[in-house]
Amino acid sequence: MATLGLDTERGLFLGIDFGTTNSVVSIYNFAEGEAETIPIDGSNIFPTAIQFETDPEDENKLSRIFGVQAKEAAIIYPMSTVLSIKRHLGTDAKLTVSVEDKEYQFTPQQIAGEILGYLKQKADEYAQEELGITSEFSGCVITVPANSTDKQKKMTKEAAQLAGFDPENIYLRLEPAASAISYAVNEDANKKVLVYDFGGGTFDACVLEVKTEEAGEPTISIVSTYGDNNLGGNDMDKIIMDIVYEEFKKLTGEEIDLFDEDADDGVSKRQKKVALVRLQQAAIQAKERLSQTKSTKITLAPLIQEPRIVNINMEITRDDFLSHRRQNPLGDSQQVFEKFRDKTVTDLIDETLECVNHCLEAGKLKETDIDEIFLVGGSSSILYVSEKIAERFGKEPFKSKISPALSISQGAAYYCNMIMMPTVRGPVVQERTIHPIGLEIAGRRFMEVVAAGLDIPKEGLTIDASEPLVTNYDDVTSMAIVVYESTKPKTSDDKNQNVNQDGMKRLAGTSLRGIPSGPRGKETVQVVFHVGQDNMLKVTARSLSTDGVVTELSVDELYQ
Repeated sequence: MATLGLDTERGLFLGIDFGTTNSVVSIYNFAEGEAETIPIDGSNIFPTAIQFETDPEDENKLSRIFGVQAKEAAIIYPMSTVLSIKRHLGTDAKLTVSVEDKEYQFTPQQIAGEILGYLKQKADEYAQEELGITSEFSGCVITVPANSTDKQKKMTKEAAQLAGFDPENIYLRLEPAASAISYAVNEDANKKVLVYDFGGGTFDACVLEVKTEEAGEPTISIVSTYGDNNLGGNDMDKIIMDIVYEEFKKLTGEEIDLFDEDADDGVSKRQKKVALVRLQQAAIQAKERLSQTKSTKITLAPLIQEPRIVNINMEITRDDFLSHRRQNPLGDSQQVFEKFRDKTVTDLIDETLECVNHCLEAGKLKETDIDEIFLVGGSSSILYVSEKIAERFGKEPFKSKISPALSISQGAAYYCNMIMMPTVRGPVVQERTIHPIGLEIAGRRFMEVVAAGLDIPKEGLTIDASEPLVTNYDDVTSMAIVVYESTKPKTSDDKNQNVNQDGMKRLAGTSLRGIPSGPRGKETVQVVFHVGQDNMLKVTARSLSTDGVVTELSVDELYQ
């Protein structure tokens, strides 16, 4: 293996695909002029999992186990293991971990920070032991779904800071754009590419335009994007779990509810937790096998041992997998369950194609305008996905030289190259705004300030609200500044959008204080939005007083 070049200008950067189910890290190898994936604990694909246990040297402290070991430990210690933490980023949920009858609470970014910290530690060790580099990775490029909300991105950055990366050297880049770099470095034609990104927890459709000038590096621009942050391979796992759980209900006469820890049915809480983790892992393995074979066996013998032994031994065909309609909540909230009730795997894949429809509509494109389809994410390996894509576009998906599971991380590594060595040319990505962002105004109406699809220059995009806000009452000295993000494409009926309609996400709410007292409508407030290349938002509000008094507020900590 060639030695990584040391003549970097910004320090060492690590490209991270932080996934719901698995994570991958890559670096840019200057000697070879290409990205390469770093094996973590001997594997390129690292389960995004953490398990806590009592520190053997201090019973008042916790020690951690990560990756494959944590994923396997979940079967024995489900109450002290956290999986799929990415789905909690962007929420205010507190995660409770139980270790030897003691409970500990963590925020999602704390858990994500622990896992990212482990990835950084292992990457540092690899660079030192295998590449002979004495310095550490001080910076990182972390990829996020194209339809991530501002809050999800901010919490991802907080997690990276907790992991030990320099706050000034933490960059976020969109997953489809990163995967498109992996595509572009292997292609030299001008094309419009649809990135179909079906991961463990999210789905993104993104159309990118790749242009290659003669003797130049490819330029990639985002034409349009659309996705669902709550649709992924985990939801297909739940359908296989549902098949097995229906069999369990038959065997037990529906007298045992594995998802009700407080039910008086003779099964302990711990045994239920263990059974559910085993059920989930069996479903994941079955889904992977059904991507290659027409049928597979699921054997859980026993699944539970008290109050009596219940063995599961059944065969599931690919047709079962595709056509079974989900019947059970399986621990999901009522709102989430309603989204997936009676849905089949084919329904879920069809929903991804609906996202593709919206993506094409947003870019004013037809299927015939798409030159290549690039499949990304583990769930895209399901045969039915390729079949439906080929049927829809009249062409087979692009056969990448890079595994779909590694392409995002390696694309992030190319970003790292451009940050570490700004004098060295590489694929250029023209970043664009993803969702419209604006303010709540009188009547709970939405005033758009930043439109979707605007090019973001290197220094960021700064836009003044088209209309200043005015005081609605006499003698007020403060004004509410509330920021919203619209996550659904606009239709012709959306000229007068309301902030409480479907797809609106409240990003921030604060008060601008110190406005000079006066009659209604006299004082005005100018609001300025600044969007960085990572699509992170900064909002500044300033009162424009006639007597020269100026009050300014920068909304940096949007979610505290």
